[in-house]
Amino acid sequence: MTELGAYGQRLADVFQLERAPAFVTRSLQKSTIAVTEIKCDLHDHGLTAPIPREDAFLITLQLRDCPRHDLFIDDRQVPTSHLQPGSICIYDLRSSPVANSISAFHSLHFYVPRAALDAIADMEDCGRVDEFNNRPGLGTRDATLAGLGAALLPAFQRPDEATPLFVDHLTIATTAHTLKTYGVRARLSPSTIVTLAPWQEARVKEILASRLNGDIFVSDLARECGLPTGAFLRAFRASIGVSPHGWLLQHRVEQAKALLGRQMAASLNEIAKSCGFANEAHLIRAFRRVTGLHPAAWTQ
Repeated sequence: MTELGAYGQRLADVFQLERAPAFVTRSLQKSTIAVTEIKCDLHDHGLTAPIPREDAFLITLQLRDCPRHDLFIDDRQVPTSHLQPGSICIYDLRSSPVANSISAFHSLHFYVPRAALDAIADMEDCGRVDEFNNRPGLGTRDATLAGLGAALLPAFQRPDEATPLFVDHLTIATTAHTLKTYGVRARLSPSTIVTLAPWQEARVKEILASRLNGDIFVSDLARECGLPTGAFLRAFRASIGVSPHGWLLQHRVEQAKALLGRQMAASLNEIAKSCGFANEAHLIRAFRRVTGLHPAAWTQ
């Protein structure tokens, strides 16, 4: 394994697994952020393979109880403890972390190379960091990252419903929270809450409405507004009250409502495809989340 990038199949090989599904986003100055689901139901699975050294970090979120494991950093064993669901560990890939998987495990691994970390630090107006205040063998409970992971996990179960806009937003949010919460020497600069200008709000909504399938990155929307990505996300939420993906989801449902009222003979699957949903089931879940109703009830 000579290619750098501890995500996807390369991370599956590290854990001696047949496969590990991953989502990759490259919206930050041509840098890659990836998130990989790692799952093994076997106990005493053994040592992981060494990860090639690179200037990057792995942010690992535990999804299930992991009572026992060993960890070696640069060939030295470090203290470990019971990792509970919702705990995070941050691994510096300039060292050589190797784990001994004693308990079964299920986790999400966010791969963040230096270029992406620095780009997000600049977006968030906080100082760039070189290390994190986190002991990976012991872990830290983090409700915010647990919530972001819970929002992302269904995408691995139904990958056809995961839009680039959705994955982009969650991976950036995860990295930004980690940077500001655990980054050593991170300094959050004072900033005022700004909103989008009317023309910016109109332009973003126009673009999102033309991309109902969500095939666009947050950085593309920010560029259209002439704003840095972090400033754009803060201004969008301050102006509209939700994230770009949240607005797009609501807009899709509004489009579906209109079609349900006009096209009585159309199937739900046809309406779903017209509104950017992956399929009928995807439409039903989103419709219920926004309105509390099944789409069929909307026509009654």
